[in-house]
Amino acid sequence: MNPLKCAFGVSAGDFLGFIVHQKGIEIDKNQTRAIMETKPPSNNKELQSLLGKINFLRRFISNLSGKTKVFSPLLRLKKEEEF
Repeated sequence: MNPLKCAFGVSAGDFLGFIVHQKGIEIDKNQTRAIMETKPPSNNKELQSLLGKINFLRRFISNLSGKTKVFSPLLRLKKEEEF
């Protein structure tokens, strides 16, 4: 074990992009800020990037697949097309 990477006896900490504490797991505010500050996607690559960021937080969003299914037809567009 690397002592620089270990933390014992702490009440909360950042672990894999989430805040872990005695009450459970919370979303790191930096993660939500990154999504909120993302400009609307204008092409397929940007849409994939946005959906990846949202999917990282899927355990905290109920019915995520239902909320993001409207983007599926856009993902099928040719890569050259913009929306």
